[in-house]
Amino acid sequence: MKSTNSMTLAVSLTFLSALSGINAQTDRPAATVRPSTRHNLSDLQIRGRVQAQFGMTDADNDADAGTYSTFEIRRARIGLRGTLFENVRAQLEANLVPGSDLSMRSAFLEWRERKAAYIKLGYDKPRFSFEENTSSAEILTVERTAINNMLVPGAQNGLSLAGGIERLSYAVGVYTDRNNRNADGDNSYLVNASAGLSLDELFASAKLRLRADYLASDDDGGNFGGKFDDAMAVSLHYALNRFDLRTEYMTGDNDGNSVNGFYVTPSVFVTDNVQLVGRFEMAESDKARGIRAPGRYMQRADGLGVVEADADAGIAGINPQRGDEYTAFYVGANYYMNGNNHKIMTGVEVAELANTDAGTLSATTAYCAWRMLF
Repeated sequence: MKSTNSMTLAVSLTFLSALSGINAQTDRPAATVRPSTRHNLSDLQIRGRVQAQFGMTDADNDADAGTYSTFEIRRARIGLRGTLFENVRAQLEANLVPGSDLSMRSAFLEWRERKAAYIKLGYDKPRFSFEENTSSAEILTVERTAINNMLVPGAQNGLSLAGGIERLSYAVGVYTDRNNRNADGDNSYLVNASAGLSLDELFASAKLRLRADYLASDDDGGNFGGKFDDAMAVSLHYALNRFDLRTEYMTGDNDGNSVNGFYVTPSVFVTDNVQLVGRFEMAESDKARGIRAPGRYMQRADGLGVVEADADAGIAGINPQRGDEYTAFYVGANYYMNGNNHKIMTGVEVAELANTDAGTLSATTAYCAWRMLF
């Protein structure tokens, strides 16, 4: 009984310590519990994040103009991660955004006996896109790029192998969708391969990393979260002192409709706490209406929705949210109170989607976000 009470007290104290920011020196704070009565569990971390943000969009095209604004909890997650039997990582993380259904962000077991070959089984993101695999707590802009959101699938159930040898890293995996449709006799799979090269050792103080990712799927229905039969991404990340540069090219194909794009994101710390960020992105499709406007703000502007065709009423269908060329400029400033553990992000983005049914759709969006890890 005394041991149980002591353990309960220890859990409570470490959890409160994490919330109060005692783990201030780490980018990923966590409450760590080490039960004395469970020798097969070497550590248990209670982890989470809360991200709140405001966004306001002013959009127009040849036919109309409108605005949209909202305050929202962008992400709210809580999870557990521990090490079992000294070399098996177990992780559970749930999405708890108010107004949305409870859902899992990740749930997997990973055997970490050899650094050159970690084996993971469960529900998690495939290794595709440098931007997507950068945590939402560490991205430099309030929202990820449009090309990333178009091509990248969400978390899937699957089996993967990943590791690294000296400067090289790799990952390969095979996935079903989140509903395990293959169990119902649908033999569709998503295959993922990734390779990375670190050239940090060639520079005295700089960091240079290259990476290439590939996805392929025989799922005609697009039920894996991605809408493309195959996709590829090539990225570069360079950092020197206070300067950071991230750039990536992505392309995807779906039954002959090829969509490709890129982004360039430079940033610099002007003080120890203030970082200035810029981004340019561009995407284009081979076919008309192959690109849809970003959904979180641009699509929601009042008066700019899709008009369905109605022959009886003499109404022609108009889709002002789909075009074939997208460009966007973003400028922002981030204030770090405790690294990525606690920060404020602000930004303004000017975007255009060309050749829609109502001409060019233009939008200016202002963001302000408050992000915390615990």
